[in-house]
Amino acid sequence: MGQSDYWLRKAQTGRVTRRRFVGGITAAGAGAASLSLVGCGDDDDDDAAEPTSAPGGTTTAASPTTAPAVVDGGVYTGVWLGGTQFDSVDPHRGQRDEVGWLSSYVLNKIVRFSNPDTGDLEGDLAEKWETADSQTFTFAVRKDVKWQNTPITNGRQLTAQDLKWHIERQAAGKLLDGSAPSFRFKSDWTGVKVETPDDYTLKLTLPAPNGSFLTRLSAFFANVPNREATEKFEGAHGTLTEEAMPGTNAFTLKQWRTGKDIILQKNPGHFRKDQPHIDGMVNPWGLFEDPNAYRLAFEQKQVDAWSSPDPSVTKSVIDANKDNMTESLTGVANTVLLHLNVHKQFKDPRLVKAMNMAVDRRQLIQAFHQGLGQVSGPVTWLQEGFAVKPEDLIKRPGFRTDRAIEMKEARELWAAGGGPALGDIDIRIPDTWLGPYPDTNQVVKKMFNDALGVSQFTSTKCTYNEDIIPNLAKGEYPNWMAWTNSVNSPDPRIDLYTSFHSKGSQNWSRVNNPELDTLLETARVTSDLAKARELVLKAQNILLENGMYGAINLYNYINRGAFWNYVNANVKVQASAGKPAAGYNLFAGHLAAKNLSFNPKSPAYTDSVKNRKI
Repeated sequence: MGQSDYWLRKAQTGRVTRRRFVGGITAAGAGAASLSLVGCGDDDDDDAAEPTSAPGGTTTAASPTTAPAVVDGGVYTGVWLGGTQFDSVDPHRGQRDEVGWLSSYVLNKIVRFSNPDTGDLEGDLAEKWETADSQTFTFAVRKDVKWQNTPITNGRQLTAQDLKWHIERQAAGKLLDGSAPSFRFKSDWTGVKVETPDDYTLKLTLPAPNGSFLTRLSAFFANVPNREATEKFEGAHGTLTEEAMPGTNAFTLKQWRTGKDIILQKNPGHFRKDQPHIDGMVNPWGLFEDPNAYRLAFEQKQVDAWSSPDPSVTKSVIDANKDNMTESLTGVANTVLLHLNVHKQFKDPRLVKAMNMAVDRRQLIQAFHQGLGQVSGPVTWLQEGFAVKPEDLIKRPGFRTDRAIEMKEARELWAAGGGPALGDIDIRIPDTWLGPYPDTNQVVKKMFNDALGVSQFTSTKCTYNEDIIPNLAKGEYPNWMAWTNSVNSPDPRIDLYTSFHSKGSQNWSRVNNPELDTLLETARVTSDLAKARELVLKAQNILLENGMYGAINLYNYINRGAFWNYVNANVKVQASAGKPAAGYNLFAGHLAAKNLSFNPKSPAYTDSVKNRKI
């Protein structure tokens, strides 16, 4: 995939300031944290490139550069977990994402993403695999993997029996004492038959075809823990201790205690002999929650990377240190959504299509995020392996850059669908969104009234927990705009099925399109990735033609970060002259051992950095 595909191109005719867009109202303050309707925000480790202007109003990412010279050694310090709120030392039972993120540095998966954004796979604990269909999978387990040598493991070799236990424990959802607490991903393994013909062969037979199964095996939460340690700490799984998670990966836990810095150290017994390049990683406890202390620590080189809640602040620091810092940006996985209630005011499909064109995605990105963002189709641009290509997306209603055409067609559909007779229409904004963006009500009211040539739109406050979530299944939810669920996989098939199939568990719009059902059903079970992508694109065409049935993806915005330029960061494309780094949009902590290193030749690389110890 070409570098220009790392970011959906942003075709934009001129910059629109927030003040101009909202008609002179007071600008809002700092940028938002990543929030979700029912999930938690992304980690702060992986950074991606800001699009740069290209001919014709499109954008491209930073061009590939010569790989930086890799020098082994050094200790990386930064907020690479995005938080330190752990609820368990057990990856099977941890409900918070921090547990999965941290374990990805210490533990391994059966298979993993070589590029999380595209969904490309490579072996991890299994060096290769075969599948005759999308229901039977046979894995050849590596013979050179040993557990970290601790009094619990005695440095024994990992075998297929470890993987069998990993699966069957979650499927059963029980502890040694017979109790059945919540196992977060139990449903992934229900009904899976596990066989181990020998110590290094694992055969899995699923209860039904599932073309996304390998994607689930590769997710950030799919790490395989050590049986002896996990069972020993079952009764105290909420007490943090490094002893509970002996590793197989490039790093092992030197310190994992409540209130103390999280410290990883190089695993000399890692089966990938050339990794990691650094000697260790330190995540300061609590620093993420104190923006002022975080910035001070960065400016004093106590940490190597930093991001302010306000992207303009980050930019000002980078600009003041151009010779010593690198700009980086990362896509925020919490998609911004406009959700129309098609059971009430928006029953006529023409009204939904009109609203899809009336909402100005690019102006919202400019108004709230200083232009740092990309418009998203039914599959977000973060999931680049399945997303509609940018050159195709900008030809579709709602995504075109010619606002005159968009508004003309929107007004025609609005009139034909009886929109003017609907009376007052309230687009509600959750209070958590209004915290960082307090002028959103005025923005939304003005945008829709201006685009449709009416004066019937208003916008008031609501809440997720009281107004939206309890009413989704009943069809009583308001029309609203804000964050929705976090994108947690490069493969959108399960989410599309859940949201738009007639039997989908979160099909709040009650979509019932037989052609769409067939495409989603077939895509869900096919194990041929190329075929699956083709089917998903066809499904997206139907969704685009119907204004996404009122569940309208708007955009995903971008978080700006800064690195001291002695860091070769964990990114897809390193920064080059005048261009920021292009990084992974989805979690890629498991690739840090391969990508992260230091450049001692950088003028910013001081003795204080060089002499760090763990």
